[in-house]
Amino acid sequence: MRYLNSINHNFDSIITYLKSIVLLGLILCGTSVFAQNPISLEYNIVELREEFSAQNEYWPYLTTMENLYVPDKDEYFMHRRNKTAAYAIITDWKNNLSDFNILTTLKLGPTTEENQTIGVIFLVQADGKGAVVFEFNKFKQYRIKQLVGSYYKFLSGDTETNGWVKSAALANKNDYNEVDIRVQLPQVDIYVNGKFLQSFDVLDYTPGNMGFLIGPDTKAKSDYFYVYTTEDGKQTAEEELKAEEETQSAVAQLSKIRYELEQKKRSLKECELERQKAVSVLEEEMAELRQANDRMAIQNRALQEFKNQVLVEVDEDVFLTLAENLKTEIIKNQKLESQVQVYKDSLNLTHVKYNKLKLALLDKAIKKAEKEKEVREKQDAESTKTEIEKELKDKKLNAEQAEWESKNADKAALIEEVLEEMDSEKSDSDSDQENVSPPISKQEVSEEPIEARPLPVKVRTAKKKED
Repeated sequence: MRYLNSINHNFDSIITYLKSIVLLGLILCGTSVFAQNPISLEYNIVELREEFSAQNEYWPYLTTMENLYVPDKDEYFMHRRNKTAAYAIITDWKNNLSDFNILTTLKLGPTTEENQTIGVIFLVQADGKGAVVFEFNKFKQYRIKQLVGSYYKFLSGDTETNGWVKSAALANKNDYNEVDIRVQLPQVDIYVNGKFLQSFDVLDYTPGNMGFLIGPDTKAKSDYFYVYTTEDGKQTAEEELKAEEETQSAVAQLSKIRYELEQKKRSLKECELERQKAVSVLEEEMAELRQANDRMAIQNRALQEFKNQVLVEVDEDVFLTLAENLKTEIIKNQKLESQVQVYKDSLNLTHVKYNKLKLALLDKAIKKAEKEKEVREKQDAESTKTEIEKELKDKKLNAEQAEWESKNADKAALIEEVLEEMDSEKSDSDSDQENVSPPISKQEVSEEPIEARPLPVKVRTAKKKED
């Protein structure tokens, strides 16, 4: 059993040794890939000097639910509240330098999160599909990655460690790290705290913008952000900028010329269309003139034939007489036509006046009908009001009678009995007084209708018995 354990222990040692050899080989291969002479340019011209002493136009000032980026006490305070995604803080200062040096300081804030990171993003391409990032975490590890399209490619470490490489050059988690990035396209050299870390090439890259890349749920600070270049780099950048401006100006001029040419081409097309229309109109007019000429030629031929016949058959005096008579008739016809036109105008004027008179009579009739309608509606309203008042009055009387009858039901029965007795007595007296003349004659009786009203009933008022 001990023998088997010793064999297993030796086997594990052999495997560990082989892994270390393979890792050393990979590191050596990696160093051979990136091994090249460091950049020896002197970056002595200041292009951007940011102390973060106050808010300015170059750096964003954000206070949102996910981001807080503000200058605070000569430091740029950064707080990424989003817990899943990083954020690139790009400066508005435009970089057109191919040779430049970024010098900045960064430190992570105190937090319990383990995945917080902070770094520098630079060479951000205009299409947003390329950039280079150097970042570090609180475990004294750094990582270099290149944005290719929408994914990152690690330029440090390996895929198993997600590109992270441990380095003693990084300061403790509560101290600032001075990041020194030197670029001479296509070569990039990275220094941290004065110590060289790595050199690599980025092919087919053009000068691009720069800034900070803060990881998810991370707090960080920066004390300053400087950008330097060389005299040749500045001159080259100015020449390239001038060439770019000239190119843009030329492009703008070409666009303007193209626009003017398009406008002229359009106007020429319009002129061509107008010319074609004019030609077609002229052709139609020429065709009409040809037809008119043909008709005139036919008439001339007919008149010539008539003239020839007249000159042959009649003498000149007769012809002149006929011509004068024809002229007189033509003048008479013209006068008659003018008189007819005058009559037509007078008829039109009379027709207009007749229509106006008709409209005035119609307006008068409409107003009269409206007045009669108003009088009728007023009379109907008054009669309706009278009927309603009468009906309400009758209802009131009936209600009073019903109320009185309901309150005096016993008395009403007594009155009916008295009335019946009086009727029986009256019938007896009437039989005795049949021959007696009535006290009132028929002439004295009024024929006007009398409104029926309830008989007054004498009511005995109950009195309280005195003690």
